[in-house]
Amino acid sequence: MENLYSLFPCRQIQIDKIHQLLGEELEPLPDVIFISGHPAVGKTNVTLECLKHCKINYAYINCVECYSYRLLHEQILMQLTENKSKLKCDTFMELIHHLKLVVTKISEKFIIVLDGAEYLEELNANYFSAFCRLQEFVNSINICVICISSLLPEKFNLHTSLITIHFPQYSKDELLKILKLTKPEDCSNSFYENYLNSALMIFLRMTRDLNEMKFLVSSNFEKYCEPVKKGLANQDDVTLLWRNILPHFKESLKTIYSGLSTQSIERYLYDPNINEVICTKVSSVLDLPYYAKYFLISAYLASYNAPKHDRRLFMKNHGKQRKRLTKKQVKEKMTLELLGPKAFPLDRLLAIFYAIMEEKASLTVNLMTQISTLVELKLLARVGESNLERPKFKCLVGLQCVDAVARTLGLNIQKYLLD
Repeated sequence: MENLYSLFPCRQIQIDKIHQLLGEELEPLPDVIFISGHPAVGKTNVTLECLKHCKINYAYINCVECYSYRLLHEQILMQLTENKSKLKCDTFMELIHHLKLVVTKISEKFIIVLDGAEYLEELNANYFSAFCRLQEFVNSINICVICISSLLPEKFNLHTSLITIHFPQYSKDELLKILKLTKPEDCSNSFYENYLNSALMIFLRMTRDLNEMKFLVSSNFEKYCEPVKKGLANQDDVTLLWRNILPHFKESLKTIYSGLSTQSIERYLYDPNINEVICTKVSSVLDLPYYAKYFLISAYLASYNAPKHDRRLFMKNHGKQRKRLTKKQVKEKMTLELLGPKAFPLDRLLAIFYAIMEEKASLTVNLMTQISTLVELKLLARVGESNLERPKFKCLVGLQCVDAVARTLGLNIQKYLLD
């Protein structure tokens, strides 16, 4: 257990609770363990490492990725089977049937970890309750369900009592203790501790997210060391170092939760003269969600391709087409590029989105919010506010930007553009 304590400082109480609930080899597992807490407090990492330490077979499921029953069930079964064969499992009763056949052949104990358990209610309002009673349905198996959520258990409409473990937010002293582990080897302890105290004094008012705090601390440390490297200050001159780093800290407050450094923002600007977003290093700047990248690519294709060419570009059986462009088509292509992006309706955007995606995603509210996110980021612009039923948009991103985003997805955007 000492290895776990050193790997996750300030989480000794939670590690002990999980270890006690998992018990020894011959002890039965509880029906459900509900783990709650804010994001980036160590819920998932601590839980998985405890399961590995106890050598219990488990299946880890990120519920935000499971938009269908079959995808959720098959992920559980694929992690259970030794040959990793894909079993067809569409309903909850089929899942119970397969568990009775599979789990008993592997181990006496098994745990299903449902990360982001609140997303189960998007599949079915009673699905979370069904997993909480899973051990009752498969009474011959010693199985436990661990639900990890950022919501409190009171937010779920349950009629059964749960064993809960809460992961509180890190205090200032705990963050200081954890961030000390990130100290560079060529830096003294006192110098780095002074820097952390200065950083926490500013950033702690805005965020307690450990991942965000690590990013802010690491991105500003070189600026803090500049006066010492240039010989303008000593390592013990805390006041001078504080005055030098304070403007950089204030500038970093503008980038909290965006995953951007101040240097990368300078390369990510919106030019109103050309009505386009300029970005030279998109791979480090546009940190977009998976589906938002496809929506951005689809928006560019809809803005710069005429609707009459959609059948040729996005359908496999589009009939015969000449390989060479006529003079009229070449002139039309040059005109489109000079006139800039054209407005397109929402239904055309969705049609192109599903045409370029290999895997098909269900059209849900969470998927549609990716479009509004791109509008808020000034990557798309909504054209007109009168027609609410059939809104129109326009892409504000250039080819260089979209091509770099497409390469992160392994997508060749050139084959979807008019030659």
